[in-house]
Amino acid sequence: MADIGKSISESVSLISKVGAECELLATLVKQELSSLLGSVPVSKRFPAGGSWIEHWKTDDHGWVYVDYANSLPLIIKPKRSIGAYLVFQISLAGDRIAAVGNDQPLMHVGFCWGAVDFEEFWIGFPMDMEEPAPYLEEGTLFRWQASGKDFTWWTYSLRLAEINNVQDVRKMIVEPVKALLLGESASDALPQALRGVVRYCPVEDEPGQYRVVQ
Repeated sequence: MADIGKSISESVSLISKVGAECELLATLVKQELSSLLGSVPVSKRFPAGGSWIEHWKTDDHGWVYVDYANSLPLIIKPKRSIGAYLVFQISLAGDRIAAVGNDQPLMHVGFCWGAVDFEEFWIGFPMDMEEPAPYLEEGTLFRWQASGKDFTWWTYSLRLAEINNVQDVRKMIVEPVKALLLGESASDALPQALRGVVRYCPVEDEPGQYRVVQ
């Protein structure tokens, strides 16, 4: 019984440390993305329209936080109103990481029509956020057609454990986000050599479900 008790204490301590690391990482990502949105040429196309919006989600028992999302409202020019959100979602367990074959926590990064709130809108599997179904570009980038717009909505995933420092944040998040917001392709924004990017393929006969292939 002593061994079980020790395991419980060690597990709780680990979860607490993971939570603290996730908060530090989220703070760093927000700082870096806010700097990107405030600089040209991105600021000329998608200027920030407010502050970051935070949302958390616990497990079914309410004991452990399993998801943490931040959404930054963006203005779509030439209008002056909020028309999009730049989001990143840290998911440690549950449906938000439930792609077939995945057993790791993920960070989803996206340019979306809504803020992640884990009630009406989130990024997860099966990928049924809105009709029509997304198009998977180069196995890495989910794209949705934005009706009447000259851009698409999109999201991609990173293995959370591979994001370890500010250089990783810039290479794996800031640079791809900049490229995608400026209209570059998935192959240019998320090249094969970029570490940490999750690659998917559709699961046959399971609409909206995907399998991790790398």
